[in-house]
Amino acid sequence: MKRVLALVLVAALALTASTPGFARKTEAVMSDGTMPRRSRTPSVLFFDDMESGEGGWTHTDETATSVPKFHLDTYYAYEGTYSWWCGELNPAFSGGGGYANGWDMRLSVPPTRVTDASMPVLTYAFRYDSETGYDFTYVQAESAGVYVNLNRGYDGSSAGWNDLGEYGFLLAEYDDPANVRFRFVSDGAWSDEDGLYDSDGGAFHCDNVKIFDYYGGEVYFLDDCEDRGRCTPSVPDASGDWWHITSRACAAFSDPHCWWAGDSGDTSKIPGGLSNALLSPIVNLSGATNCSLRFMLHAEVPTVDNDYWTDEVSLDGGQTWHQTGAWWGDFAQCSGWGTHGINGVDLSQYLPGSAFQFRLTLHTTDNGCGPGEAGGAGIMLDDLWVEDWTGSAVEETTWGRVKALYR
Repeated sequence: MKRVLALVLVAALALTASTPGFARKTEAVMSDGTMPRRSRTPSVLFFDDMESGEGGWTHTDETATSVPKFHLDTYYAYEGTYSWWCGELNPAFSGGGGYANGWDMRLSVPPTRVTDASMPVLTYAFRYDSETGYDFTYVQAESAGVYVNLNRGYDGSSAGWNDLGEYGFLLAEYDDPANVRFRFVSDGAWSDEDGLYDSDGGAFHCDNVKIFDYYGGEVYFLDDCEDRGRCTPSVPDASGDWWHITSRACAAFSDPHCWWAGDSGDTSKIPGGLSNALLSPIVNLSGATNCSLRFMLHAEVPTVDNDYWTDEVSLDGGQTWHQTGAWWGDFAQCSGWGTHGINGVDLSQYLPGSAFQFRLTLHTTDNGCGPGEAGGAGIMLDDLWVEDWTGSAVEETTWGRVKALYR
């Protein structure tokens, strides 16, 4: 189980039949339907129970705008002038150069015929630094049209450059022409982006990529990264946007409508390669000094290969985002609505700021979420509201009374 920012595990989730499992989280807040005692009651700056259509909400397929991060760079170059680097120079990164959360980046060798080779071998020089156990660089070759891993995945730190020399990966059992690529994948938290993992020039560098005949010595492909390089950076194909307002049989928290990132055909199979973001309208927080975000969430995202969702907030209209949770798990059955809406997300730590916005994103890997017993319903979002506690009066209230006022 992944490290957590706040080591809070709550024994039961309100209205659920089972306890969720979370791989990584910053705030885990459950509800038994009752608001805790408060010394004040808030002003409600925004409330939406999703019963009036999209109402200013927007949703996007983040894969459609993804930009390749593998590129030729002099930064930490191996020899000569350039090396391939999966990373970026970013003033927000504490070390200057590193990588971000949620990357899926590829660098492909052009199809290379190895028919005449008695022992075709792939070699390269490389360095890496990425979060151990969660962020990996895979070396892959195509076998019967499917990419398979040649290594277990580079993670942690290589402590500088390494060179495979003449002893690399044998390609004889894979497709001919050989299709080889490097692939870096990072999860939803702990990277240079959020400052929780400070890499040394991460995520991955490579140079002198070569395919040759070990016995005959003939070189079929060589990219020494000079003269513009010969490999090709890429990102996954766009995966589609699955967010929509639904009134499906698995009921909303406040019937009948809610947002759902899932299959309207209810196949319990969420496709692979998703990075689907749902964004709230912008809420004016001018003058507020003590604010909370609260929302109702149902999720079923079991994972064996890093499917998860994230929630984020922005106080400058979407220019800068702060991740408030990165999660996986099962919030039980159709009635299994859990909430961040009791203790909520404290926005005060991000103030001052006048233009609040919320973003909820579902991420799935190649295989998607499911199918069958390992299937998942995706994530569903219902009642969401923003409270301003600045100078509010004393009162104790229940969730039901508060919700009735809001509606």
